[in-house]
Amino acid sequence: MFKSMQGLCAGLAFAIAFPAVAQTPDGGASGASTSGAVVQDCPPLGEARIDCLEYRLARQTQMATNARQQMEALRQETTLKDEMIALGIERNAELYSIASEIVEKGISPRSMEPFLQFRRVEMENLMQSYEDRLRQARIYPSTLPPSVQKRMDEELSQQQGSHAEGGGS
Repeated sequence: MFKSMQGLCAGLAFAIAFPAVAQTPDGGASGASTSGAVVQDCPPLGEARIDCLEYRLARQTQMATNARQQMEALRQETTLKDEMIALGIERNAELYSIASEIVEKGISPRSMEPFLQFRRVEMENLMQSYEDRLRQARIYPSTLPPSVQKRMDEELSQQQGSHAEGGGS
């Protein structure tokens, strides 16, 4: 029954898309517009009309389902982007804090020269510490949103736990 309905409605789909060249039941062309009335899109009576209407309902239902899925995908994408923006704000504050601390301590190649004899190792360690903190706070193109990173870390720890259990037996 569904296949016969598809055959009957195949021409109707064309008529809906191109109402100016829609055909009448006797095969002639009609200039009448079919936009709007379901009654004009399907045969006037009988089981063919029911099949046609069921087909249209199924098609509309599928379209609504697809729209809902697209909306959900967009919501998830927006959530991840919002997380990245929040992470960027947090990391920028950390970078500003580190830069301010460096300026306050006056650490630059020019200001280190008087200390080279006495505190060279201490200054190098301090500079390395700042460089490490700056690298850690920076956002790279490969940086993942926090929720994704957390989920990956959890999966990795579970895998490592299952390997440790399996290796110990």
